[in-house]
Parts: sequence; structure tokens; C-alpha cells
Amino acid sequence: MADNVDKLQVIRQIGYGLPNFDRALNNSQNRITLITRGEKHIKARQAHVYQVKLPDTLRSQGEELDILLEVTLSYKAQPRRTRQNRRRYLSTWVDWECSKRGEDPDSFLARVLKEYDAPDDADKGDKIFSWTLGKQKNHGRTQGISRSAGTLQKDWAMVKSYNLRDAFCIAVVGHEGWNNDPDANAPYSLVVSFEAVESNIPIYAALVEAQVEPEIELQTEIQVTSNQ
Repeated sequence: MADNVDKLQVIRQIGYGLPNFDRALNNSQNRITLITRGEKHIKARQAHVYQVKLPDTLRSQGEELDILLEVTLSYKAQPRRTRQNRRRYLSTWVDWECSKRGEDPDSFLARVLKEYDAPDDADKGDKIFSWTLGKQKNHGRTQGISRSAGTLQKDWAMVKSYNLRDAFCIAVVGHEGWNNDPDANAPYSLVVSFEAVESNIPIYAALVEAQVEPEIELQTEIQVTSNQ
């Protein structure tokens, strides 16, 4: 999306855009899509952390590739007829967070748990990616919109290959909605895709090889009292 385009108005009119079935069903040498395996469920006060590893060849200081990173979270929850606010409209609501620069999975998980009840405008520190939308309004490059408003949450960022690190993490976090049943959960799927903007740059094979363990999942129950 060009810099001189009113991104907020475009997103309000067409959302995430029109589906491209070829891209949805197939990867290519310059694009790879990583998807969570099997059926995933998350309860309120739980966090699942996934680590994505990046190959040395992609992070070479001698390269200056434009890499498009897209992260999509889709989940299902039961709505309530009387809507007080977004968070109480769903039985269990879910969002995602990305690790900071140089943050390992254990440290990232500890921060996610600590910030579970942090205010929406909490400082997110040194980010790896400059997200288009952001987790909260005015946290991304597009002002006035948040990616976390619905059950389909997508965000994307353009990054130079030499600014990437050897790995980064994404946390999927469950939050309490109107259903206070401790066993209430929300099924979800997380998708992460990388694309070299120049179509003749092969990155697929290198990224596949880097995912020796395609995902590292850390699951915990958050032992705090929600103020929602």
C-alpha cells in the first residue's frame, strides 16, 4: 500500500482486501507460509508462544532484500446478544503479540504474562517490526485502527533482511469474555508468511530448512486477577 494513500479509509472500505486463491493455496520460491499444526484451543488466562527461526542466508549483512511479513490469527468464540463492549461481546477473546528485538521465548512469555492486565496504551518497547495496524489504536503506522477488534486479526510489515534476527516469537493470548466457565476455550489458527518482494529471490527452501522444529509452544495459565 503506497505511503500517500489514506490507509485507514482503504481498510474501512475493503478490509484486508480480496482473497487471492492462488496465494491462499500455494507457496512459491519467493514466498512461504507457516501454519499451526492440528486443532488449537486456548482458554482465558493462557498464552501459547510460537518461535519462528530465520536462516543465516536471509539475514546476511550483504543482502538488502525487502521482506513482507504477514501474521494472521483467526479464532472462533460465541457472541452475546447484548453487547456492552468488544471484550464482553465474545465468550473468550483472543489476540496476539510479537516479541521484541533479541527477546528469547522464555523472556517473551514472562513479559506477556506480566502485561496481561497492562493498560492498552502501555509502552511496547523496542519492536522488531513496524506493523501497519498495531495491537492497539495508534500503535501502528495506520492511525485510528487496531488489528485486535475482531476474530480475524491480520497485520503486516515490510522489513529489510539485514534487520532480521535469528528468530522471533509470537504469543497467542486468551482473555476472559462473558463466559466465566474455567473450561471455556476458543479454537484458533495462526498463520505467518514471508515473501521476498522481488519475485526472483528464492527464500522458501531456506526457511523450510530453518524450521527444524516448526514451532516451539509454551503454554501456561496466567495466575492473575482480571480487572475486565
